[in-house]
Amino acid sequence: MNPLKKLAGQTALYGVSTILGRVLNYALVPIHTSIFLESQYGKISDLYAYVAFFNILYTFGMETAYFRFASQKKYQSDQTAIYRSALTWVLLISFVVSAFLFWQAPTIAQWLGYAEDAHIIRWLAVIMLIDAFVAIPFAQLRLENKARWFVITKLSNLGLQVGLQLFFLLLLPQLMNPSAWFASEEGAISVSFVFLANLIASLATPFLLWPWLAKFRPIWDRRFIKPMLTYAIPILLMGLAGMINERIDIILFADLLPENFYPDKTPQQALGTYGASVKLSIFMLLAVQAFRYAGEPFFFSGAEDKNAPSLFAQVMHYFTVFSILILVAVSINVELIGFIFLRSEGFRDALYVVPFLLFGKLLYGIYINLSVWFKITDRTIFGTIIAGAGAVVTLVVNILLIPVLGYLGCAVASISCYFVMCIVCYYYGRKHYPIPYFFGPSIVYLIAGIGLIYLSFAVDLPSVLWKNGLNIGLTLLFALIVFLREKKNLQIYSKA
Repeated sequence: MNPLKKLAGQTALYGVSTILGRVLNYALVPIHTSIFLESQYGKISDLYAYVAFFNILYTFGMETAYFRFASQKKYQSDQTAIYRSALTWVLLISFVVSAFLFWQAPTIAQWLGYAEDAHIIRWLAVIMLIDAFVAIPFAQLRLENKARWFVITKLSNLGLQVGLQLFFLLLLPQLMNPSAWFASEEGAISVSFVFLANLIASLATPFLLWPWLAKFRPIWDRRFIKPMLTYAIPILLMGLAGMINERIDIILFADLLPENFYPDKTPQQALGTYGASVKLSIFMLLAVQAFRYAGEPFFFSGAEDKNAPSLFAQVMHYFTVFSILILVAVSINVELIGFIFLRSEGFRDALYVVPFLLFGKLLYGIYINLSVWFKITDRTIFGTIIAGAGAVVTLVVNILLIPVLGYLGCAVASISCYFVMCIVCYYYGRKHYPIPYFFGPSIVYLIAGIGLIYLSFAVDLPSVLWKNGLNIGLTLLFALIVFLREKKNLQIYSKA
């Protein structure tokens, strides 16, 4: 099969779990924004931002290390030992960290400013332990190209989580007073139910992966543990730096935003509003995540092919074109999307930053493509250095601009970070693993797309119906032009 077709098919399958899962999750956004106060939604965003950091620590870069070692031909007879070694290390690290978090939950909750929520910290410790434990089995599914089982398991987890939240947030209040379970804020339903649903869904996941978990036996194979750790530690540091780039704005926002910066909101309420807008930028992250799931095994398995560089360049081109389509479609229609998903008007105050956030995620996707060179050449230290440079840019720009620009300061920090990372990664990649990227067509599409986005915001029609109709028309027109321009290349590669 043509490798581009294979990658597209795998990406589509992973995209099903990612996109449908997010659609299910997004069905909760209107419910959350109609039930919870902005300050409560800010708490959810804040706590899950910390979870994102800990998830990187828990997996310790072992997912990528497992891909690297298990995909090499010289280790084909050692697949089981590599799998068990990776999972043993992940389980050891995650158990120690979760035990500490569980023990110190009251102190941690007090430090975060959520003294009444020590039980949530304990739940998150268990959730992260389970999620780390199943990370390597999920990686094995990807390596074995068992995308369908991956999709079924992911969707089952997300479906259960969404169903439980619907029960807790909509049905339970009809049956009894929710405050009988957990203390609520200002008469509102407690956010504890969101985390409880996550906990129950996570507890169910290992049962769905039992055929792969049943093969696990703790081992300490020195042949693999040491070289895998040597490979994984830079990936870990890279992941932590990358998570600073992704989530530090959420953690810093309320502390850096001056009081009364937004006259009708406290900093915590503004955090909730910003967190809701970040949710809308997730459309781009969905594409990046689906591509990453399919791309990592694809890149590693094809690294030894003499045609790999030209193939990787084609992959970059089509990924970028597709991402630009998402950027244009969501940005032009952001007001309509915001109206659908953000039911309370106060949550829509930051919609104007969504195009900037989307562009930052687009650059992140480009960086994921560019980073292939140091992963397949075992120069992961470059990834750590590049991600570290991005983290410094993120921290500095957020600290400087959040007090001045508020929501927009976070978005500018994201763009600045990933732009720097892309430039540095591309520069060193040309020296160590040259790939003949062709960015010309993508730049043309991007400029045209930005022009359409500007036009959609500049044109003010008296009727909302006409405005939405114009925006949808512009989106379809842009997509048609891109398709017609790319049709010839698509036909050529489909016959290859």
